[in-house]
Amino acid sequence: MRLWQKIFLTTLALMVFSTTLASTLLLKASRDALWQREGQRAVTQQQYLAGMLRAGVISHRLQLGVVQLDEEETRRTAIQVLSQQATDDYLSGIVFQDGDGQTLYAVGPVVKNEGGDLAFAMTDLPPAPEEDPDAAVYELRRGVSEGEWFLVCAMPLTLESLHCRFGGAYAVGDLQAQLTRQAIGTVALCLGLSLAGAGILLALVWVLLRPLGALSRSTRLIAEGNYDKRLTVRGKDELADLALDMNAMAQAVQERVEQLEQVAEDRKVFIGNLAHEMKTPLTSILGFADLLYLPKEVPDSKRVEYAKVISEEAKRLKSLSGKLLELITLGSTNLTLEPVSLREVAGEVAVSLQPVMAQSELTLRVLCPEVMIDMDRELFKSLLYNLLDNGRKASERGGRLELAAQADGGQVSIVVRDYGRGIPREELDKVVQPFYMVDKSRARKAGGAGLGLALCQEIVSVHGGTMEIHSVVGVGTGVRMTFPVSGGSAREKGGAESAQ
Repeated sequence: MRLWQKIFLTTLALMVFSTTLASTLLLKASRDALWQREGQRAVTQQQYLAGMLRAGVISHRLQLGVVQLDEEETRRTAIQVLSQQATDDYLSGIVFQDGDGQTLYAVGPVVKNEGGDLAFAMTDLPPAPEEDPDAAVYELRRGVSEGEWFLVCAMPLTLESLHCRFGGAYAVGDLQAQLTRQAIGTVALCLGLSLAGAGILLALVWVLLRPLGALSRSTRLIAEGNYDKRLTVRGKDELADLALDMNAMAQAVQERVEQLEQVAEDRKVFIGNLAHEMKTPLTSILGFADLLYLPKEVPDSKRVEYAKVISEEAKRLKSLSGKLLELITLGSTNLTLEPVSLREVAGEVAVSLQPVMAQSELTLRVLCPEVMIDMDRELFKSLLYNLLDNGRKASERGGRLELAAQADGGQVSIVVRDYGRGIPREELDKVVQPFYMVDKSRARKAGGAGLGLALCQEIVSVHGGTMEIHSVVGVGTGVRMTFPVSGGSAREKGGAESAQ
């Protein structure tokens, strides 16, 4: 069952139930009020007849000139008075009983009692209530003929010394027919209102849920690959919120698809560059190995030259494969970070760089406070080593490099600076891409493969830090990294400075 059908049927059922319940309660209240009014009318008529009967008995006593009539005379007088009372369209019957329940006089129609049995002249009067035996009571009874209804009223009566009960039957068939017609009219009205409401409700449901059809069609288009499809937002209701959410989802999906496409393209370029970068040293190694292998005699000078080239290209290939392996495994390895002293790690890196710094006639200045950082020790050393090695390659002989750190609250800032050639402004956003080199010929000559800064960017990311590169051509380059301090506070014990 579709949503509009569920809403329509549920609302229609609720509306019919509410209308029927309200009509039933209203009809019952109206019916009870009419019967109460009719009952009061019957009681009033009954009291009038009882007063007339008392007046007749008193009048007869006065005519006889006695103080009180005996019971037998009272009975005869009461029956005589009642026989003179004619019935009409409203008063249909009269019953007069003594205290023992024996009927003394009865005239009127045949009615059905509560058990459905026929009772002649209403001899079975409604019983007096136990809580108030002297009260007048009445009850509705059905006649033998179709459409005959009587309101039978009974009340206790004392005439002289005679205790008796006096009752009357009042025709209320017209009132019952009126109530029946009213009930039928109410049912018909409820049915008509329900049908009219159903039509209006169906139109409202169709109008209100029409935007869902547009949402469904747009969603199918997005699912088919039209990620640039957007839904039209109208109003400020829940459907408008849903349309906004669908647009946000489509935007996120489109961006994700574009990212995946870019990743696929980058991977394609990466593989192409990797093949090219590995092909160059392998070609050199194979070429010079053939020069050593094929000729019968190779002069010592040439052999040394060829061996040197093979060694350098093999070292370059080893460096390339090592950095590439680190770059690939970083994203898929769960690292365990432990608090480590930054000063200690910086000192170890400075010591390992002493030979290459001396060979390049460069000076390395290290200034680090005693700060604890959550890190993978070897990866962090690789980070600092790569940045300093890049600075070495970009520097002229006799230049200097700096590695400085400064703690500020829960953050520590590390800056690696060189005073070499610098990087053009338009190249800054590209230098962290794998295999990208600003000066390819010079980088290859220095043993570079364009993976250093890409590797550094990944290492900084897995340590929860940020990295910024600032450079001016001819002035130098500075790489600033920011990391959270272990435990959220820096432990400083003064600076340590060294120069190599």
